[in-house]
Amino acid sequence: MESLSDLSTPKLAGDRHRIDVPAGWAQGRGAYGGLVVASLIRAIEEKLGDPKRVVRSVTAELPAPVAPGPSEIHVEVLRSGSSVSTVRAHLSQGGEIKTHAVAVLAATRRGEGPVAWIDIKPPEAPSWRTLEPSKIGPTEASFTAPEFTQHFEYRVVSGLPLSGGPASTVGWIRPRLPGGARDAAHVAAVIDAWWPAALVKFSQARPLATIVYTLDIVAGLDGLDPEAPLLYRGTVPVCADGYFLETRELWGEDGRLVALNQQTFAVIA
Repeated sequence: MESLSDLSTPKLAGDRHRIDVPAGWAQGRGAYGGLVVASLIRAIEEKLGDPKRVVRSVTAELPAPVAPGPSEIHVEVLRSGSSVSTVRAHLSQGGEIKTHAVAVLAATRRGEGPVAWIDIKPPEAPSWRTLEPSKIGPTEASFTAPEFTQHFEYRVVSGLPLSGGPASTVGWIRPRLPGGARDAAHVAAVIDAWWPAALVKFSQARPLATIVYTLDIVAGLDGLDPEAPLLYRGTVPVCADGYFLETRELWGEDGRLVALNQQTFAVIA
């Protein structure tokens, strides 16, 4: 079985990248969005070819599901200045664009004096080592999760689907086979692998689809135990007109904020 990093790494073919979306990673009618966005990020990084410019922000739209099988990624550098590059990419199947993303990659800026702070506190959670893996997956009777969840381990602290209460959920998460790359694409995939917090508040399961995905990378994963999961928190402050907005966070075991993610979901039915 291939690792998450292998599956989300496209191969260069001429002036395009190609990726074979595997079976077994579905979320509804198509592949789960984190895998698709991760593949676009890796194609963007290879196209730019500057390791000093790291992914700072990604905005993606997912207008159509990506079916299992081959797909093509086209990457275009919109502008590359003295320290910031803006690059866009789209993934297409059968001549139709299925996912589009724009990434900002930039070098670290060194200013005078303290110009760094984090005013967000991590969620309160016991160590992942004290929690048993939760029974979350496509074959569990209590909550039938999407197919791709079989490839992740969940240790839930609070906010199981359909459990009632506020639209908030917290827990530890890691891929079962992460692979060697623990980069921006890895973060993009992992932060999308938890269920939407709206499902905690819903009284019954409903089909949902991400239509807008925005990721901001705050810190890398260097120095963290590669075997340790990341701490996740998701909250949905508003749901109206058949759409809801969710804010997601990933934290390292050492208390560092790794990434923030905002998604707009459509409630299909």
